[in-house]
Amino acid sequence: MKYKVQSIKELGSFKSMFSLEGKVALVTGAGGGIGRSTAAGMAELGAKVVLMDIPAAEDKLAENVKDIQERYGVGAMYVTGDISDPASVDSFLQQAVDRFGTIHIVHNNAGVGLQPDCPQMPYEMWSKEVSINLTGAFLVARRCGELMKKQGQGGSIITTASMSGLIVNAGVCYSATKAGVNHMSNALAIDYAKDGIRFNSVCYGYILSGLHEKFGIDALEKAYDGMAHATPLDRIGQLDDAVGCVLYLASDLSAFQTASTVVVDGGVCMDRRAL
Repeated sequence: MKYKVQSIKELGSFKSMFSLEGKVALVTGAGGGIGRSTAAGMAELGAKVVLMDIPAAEDKLAENVKDIQERYGVGAMYVTGDISDPASVDSFLQQAVDRFGTIHIVHNNAGVGLQPDCPQMPYEMWSKEVSINLTGAFLVARRCGELMKKQGQGGSIITTASMSGLIVNAGVCYSATKAGVNHMSNALAIDYAKDGIRFNSVCYGYILSGLHEKFGIDALEKAYDGMAHATPLDRIGQLDDAVGCVLYLASDLSAFQTASTVVVDGGVCMDRRAL
């Protein structure tokens, strides 16, 4: 019989499917809260990790690598570069391959939110944000997809989007680039499906990641209170809340999941009455 429903005895080991032992994972934007946390989570599950960010974040990268090595005892390194520059992407990927031999998992996480983000924002600012959030995410995803295709072992590429790519709760440029990231990831998933390379995106809601502090928001605590009020779970997400979805998508537990947009927002997208 060609098609047969599995019995309990024939099911795989879910514990082993969640393990990342023997895998190499790259995380971009790993100087910040979400990136460093997903890299740590992958390390705890047994993966060797490569943390990437811009040169200005090198001190943070070095500190994060040290903390990961001390806590989890796995191979870890950092690389610096510019995801919006194809040559730079090739360079830091090659450094990762030179050290660990290959890449199996990518958390394509680097991105920015520039201010002011409004219809009147200067062209130069619009261009910079698009070059990082959309073009940069594409360059990393495509280059890693080609690398995985060449190595012939499949792989998982998870791109950080935002609930702002699904609803309009942010400026025009950030919303447009994050919506584009979702569709880009889904389109690449179809292109690489026969190669066993999975592409998924994660749309985060309000996460206490350190990003909002960079926006220079006046009365930040009051702003956080507003974000919590706008979230049906009545709180802002912590970094612990951001990691689990990425680990699932990185592991074999999600082996049949590709071209999906996963929302981790505490319910904001489904209940905007407080916005």
